[in-house]
Amino acid sequence: MSVLTKQTNNTHLQPIDGKVLAIPTSQQQAPMLETPKEMSMRDIFGILNRRKFTILLTLLAVLALALLYTFSTKPSFRANAIIQIEREGAEIVSFGNTQQTSTGYSENDPFFRTRYEMLRGRVIAQRVIEDLNLENSLVPKQTEESSFSLSKLLKTIGLAEDKPKLANNNQTIDYSAVFLENLFVQPIGGTHLVEVFYEASSPQEAKAVVTSLLDNFIKLQIETKSETGEYAKEFLTKQIEDAGDRLRSAEETLVKYANENGILGVDENQTRQVKKLENLDNALVQAEIRRIEAESLYLQMKKAGSVSTVLTNPVITSLKARLVQLEGDYQEMLKTFKPNYPDMKRLQQQINSARGKLQKEMGNIQRSMEADYRAAKRQEDKIRSELGQFNSTMRDLQDSGVDYNNLKREVESSSKVYNSLLQRREEVSVASAANTSSISIVEPAVLPVNKYRPRPKMNIMLGLLSGLILGLAFAFLRESLDQSIKSSDDLEKVTGLPVLGMIPRVTKSSMKKQLDLIAHKVPHSPAAEAYRILATNIRLMFNNESEHVMLITSIHSGEGKSTTATNIACSYAQMGKKVLLVDADIRNASIHTKLEINNKRGLSHYLKGESDLVGITQPVKSIPGLYAITAGDYEIDPVSLLSHERMSYLTTQGSTIFDYVIIDAPPITGFADTLVLSSLATSTLIVAQEDNLEARTIKNVLGQLRRVKNNVSGFLLVNVKNPSVNAKYYSKYHSKKKQKALLENKKLKYA
Repeated sequence: MSVLTKQTNNTHLQPIDGKVLAIPTSQQQAPMLETPKEMSMRDIFGILNRRKFTILLTLLAVLALALLYTFSTKPSFRANAIIQIEREGAEIVSFGNTQQTSTGYSENDPFFRTRYEMLRGRVIAQRVIEDLNLENSLVPKQTEESSFSLSKLLKTIGLAEDKPKLANNNQTIDYSAVFLENLFVQPIGGTHLVEVFYEASSPQEAKAVVTSLLDNFIKLQIETKSETGEYAKEFLTKQIEDAGDRLRSAEETLVKYANENGILGVDENQTRQVKKLENLDNALVQAEIRRIEAESLYLQMKKAGSVSTVLTNPVITSLKARLVQLEGDYQEMLKTFKPNYPDMKRLQQQINSARGKLQKEMGNIQRSMEADYRAAKRQEDKIRSELGQFNSTMRDLQDSGVDYNNLKREVESSSKVYNSLLQRREEVSVASAANTSSISIVEPAVLPVNKYRPRPKMNIMLGLLSGLILGLAFAFLRESLDQSIKSSDDLEKVTGLPVLGMIPRVTKSSMKKQLDLIAHKVPHSPAAEAYRILATNIRLMFNNESEHVMLITSIHSGEGKSTTATNIACSYAQMGKKVLLVDADIRNASIHTKLEINNKRGLSHYLKGESDLVGITQPVKSIPGLYAITAGDYEIDPVSLLSHERMSYLTTQGSTIFDYVIIDAPPITGFADTLVLSSLATSTLIVAQEDNLEARTIKNVLGQLRRVKNNVSGFLLVNVKNPSVNAKYYSKYHSKKKQKALLENKKLKYA
């Protein structure tokens, strides 16, 4: 079981670039998941900085095209005028209108849309071309269409429109199409105003075309109305002739029928008979009412003995009052006298006489009512009889006049149609002669002073804006297609592994010569300090490990893995640790050169069994605590040698004797040596150059190493442009230290 596997529950302090971070050991075994993150302003500015040349070149290219187009385009002038379009012109007469109008007033109303399309129509275009003889000015120049030109280039990339093509194959030009390409009609929103533009090669031509266009448009509208009126008159004349023929035929038929049937004035006779019929009907109704009233009174009198008319009769009323008075006197005297008393008998006779008169009067009234009823009944029967006879006469009259009336109505109808058509034709004739235009010119065309095209300022602004937008688009496109990693943060996001150190770029030639062992030769330099930070990070990451075999490799060759191995080993030795540095890059051995030791006996000899560990291990005299095993000779396939159990024995024994065993392995890409060595190591450090990081390659390398053993601890970036180590600070610090040492030496010398 590996050291990392044993320490999964421990948490160690990890200093990175001078900062101490607490990172759990389990993070070293499994890569962090790559979580998506929104692009910040810092990321955007970073992309713009990296792709500034792409943006600048695109901007300059588009601006150059805009300038070429501006200075190669022939100047043109645009004239304009404003007209007002109404549904109807001035109304001279209020009849004879033959135009159909709608009720809408919006800009998309069919009426106004029709007028706009008429302005852009071929009919008016052809009239203007003929009036002004524009054929020569509308002919495209042969030089513009012959060879390669800027216009063709702009057409190809979509910055210019194609010129109208020839109408057919016999080289005849469609002048109307060319004319309409330069004509623009723009309605002004919310009004009935329309602005008309025309673009021409000279200001005089532009003004003349707009003026002629509007004149022909107004004439065309008036001609259209006149033609409509003439057509209406012709149509009405034909209809009048047909209506006259029908009217003559109907009159002849009516006269012939009246003569054959001896009918004269049927209408007057029929009207008189109808009035008589109405009178008889009214008389019959009144007779029926009188008979019903008399019959009702008679029957009521006969059954009840009295009716309301009887009760209100003054004779009956006086007799009843007399009878009531006598009966009252009789009853009053009956209280005193007996019925046989003479006065009582006399009073009784008076009562009987009054009652007899009342009954007689009632009988007279009843007989009078019966007589009234009989008379009303006879009157009703008589009127009903006369009405029956008259109805028979009326039926005979109607039967004889039906055909006559039908023929007469046909004559009347034909006469009305004929008269209406005559009147309509006269109205149309007058209205057609009084046609006025519904189009008025609000602002006539004036001679343009300034050129419309080209517009240098506008084209330059559009070129700058388009170039900037295209440049930004190309920059972000290249950035999205670019698989390289731009910073340590990007590397950590892609791999999930920390960047344990960043070695600054060395620019001085004197420092480059000492870079192989700069931690020992120039310990005050920023590069040496960066290697010490890396060593500290690794030491604290694996602080509790009883053994530590560190494998140092790179993705590609020439990225500084061997230099890193020697400087890390030197840094640990300077910390007082016993360090064994093994050069396992047998194909390209370099450790012996950097440490200035011999390579007569090395790792290959040990793996072949020609020497033991003691015989190949050499102390580095200039660096106490540092021991090295060189690569030896390269005769046999290194993979077969490194796969021998002797290599496993070497790492086991080395980790027991030394504090650190550092193995310089070949690059991962293209070689299997590193995979074999990684299985024997406790941790693997990958060295990479900052400007040579590609996400896909790094992921493939990590996948290969993790399939063997999940022990990749992190990355070391070398040749970094802007490392976190402050070079000025360390230079200033060590210069002060040197000055202090010189002063102390001077004091000791004088003492």
